[in-house]
Amino acid sequence: MDDRFRLIAAAAASQYGAVSAAQISAHDVSTSLRSKWERTGLIERLGPRSFAVVGSTPTFERALTSGRFDLDPHGVVAGRAGARLYGLDGFTVGDAEFLVPRAERHRTTTGLVCASGRPLRGDTIMVGGFRSLTVERLILESPLFGFSRAETENAIDSAIRRRLTTEQRLRDRVARELRPGVNGSRVLLDALVDAGGESSLERSFLRLVRQAGIARPVLQKTFRADGRTVARVDAFFPGDLVIEVSGHGTHATRRQRQVDAQRHTELTLRGFRVITFTYEDVRDRPWWVIARIREALAMAA
Repeated sequence: MDDRFRLIAAAAASQYGAVSAAQISAHDVSTSLRSKWERTGLIERLGPRSFAVVGSTPTFERALTSGRFDLDPHGVVAGRAGARLYGLDGFTVGDAEFLVPRAERHRTTTGLVCASGRPLRGDTIMVGGFRSLTVERLILESPLFGFSRAETENAIDSAIRRRLTTEQRLRDRVARELRPGVNGSRVLLDALVDAGGESSLERSFLRLVRQAGIARPVLQKTFRADGRTVARVDAFFPGDLVIEVSGHGTHATRRQRQVDAQRHTELTLRGFRVITFTYEDVRDRPWWVIARIREALAMAA
């Protein structure tokens, strides 16, 4: 076998099976010889400037690598593909998606390519070996990729929970750069209304509070005493009222229940009133949840 092909196959093996047209040419392979390799089944074309060694597995990573070769140096991973790289909730499958500057909107690859008029400088980072949008810019551009309301909420919730961004940083960025009604940005703006919780359950709780006309609580407030953290609570209302929302998976083990009980005790001993609502409370009887909050706030007043 041609030694040049062996070298190209070795390069592809370190690139999820993909190789660029430039890499093939760099080994003194002419266009006609490359075409012959295609006809004889040694390589297959993936995109305008990318190929794969036949027999390599068509993985998500290979698709991203192919897109990088096709769009280089302008494209960055974005959309659902970017969310998948970050490990955001609900993004476990999907095609390669990329963002390019508007001047490069003519570029194509096998995945989805969207263009933005906002510069990319300062908004890219390496994630899993791929040049990707920062999580804030990824969320900001989610309307371009047609994120549903649920996808947008999942991206915001999990990015905040994993400390990849903060609610305030997202709000500030959206306020500066998005206008309602442009490119579906209404979905993103609406999703941010109840942002700040660290799970979909907390977001649902915040939505209940907002719809009931109750003032938004302080979220994820930390209490310290004697040089140590006593508790970090889901929601803190006026009148030293602490409200926790308990989901299925986060309070299941004995150790977790012990931590919950300790936090409750520490707060109670310091004069705070602590109320816990379950997932079923928030989902199945929101009227009861709101009535209890109103009752607790009235007692404080």
